[in-house]
Amino acid sequence: PGPDLTAQTEVVRRQTELTKPPGSLGRLEELAEWLACWQGRAQPRVERPRIAVFAGTHGVAARGVSAYPPEVTQQMVKNFLNGGAAINQLAAAIDADLRIYELDLDHPTADFTQAPAMSEARAANAMAYGMMAAEPGIDVLCLGEMGIANTTTAAALSAALFGGSGADWAGPGTGVAGTALARKIAVVDAALAHHRDIIAAR
Repeated sequence: PGPDLTAQTEVVRRQTELTKPPGSLGRLEELAEWLACWQGRAQPRVERPRIAVFAGTHGVAARGVSAYPPEVTQQMVKNFLNGGAAINQLAAAIDADLRIYELDLDHPTADFTQAPAMSEARAANAMAYGMMAAEPGIDVLCLGEMGIANTTTAAALSAALFGGSGADWAGPGTGVAGTALARKIAVVDAALAHHRDIIAAR
């Protein structure tokens, strides 16, 4: 469903009745309006927050685009599951339901500078898997992802969708700089060149 502007308007109206100076709660007021708008409730609530972290292994990681080797993805997932990551502490602080979704970690996607990262069937399966996170009754769904070379993948997708080159979208990610960052940019540009015809057709 689209945004519930009536609920949003009611939150704005109610804020004018509260015993406080207008705008004194800063972004909290803006967030309450946003939450009301998308929950469709004039009195929004966060009783069932969920944090969903999706983990995948990116085949393009083999090109050395990250400061860490591809094996770190599975190590980080184990850390999530053992409660040792920062997201575990954040989830505990707000009593959020933390779910870790492992997307076929033993089978990396293809190197997208040479071929499609996934077949249509595998991509559809990944999207269907993601839909499981959006169960009814969740008040707020916070999405995250983990996977070595994830920012390279994100940069390539962003450039393909919105235009630009590797230099426009690729950043330091895990802290790469100099020749390592130049390699990352070149990998994104190679992917854009390889998939040029498909990108142009969409």
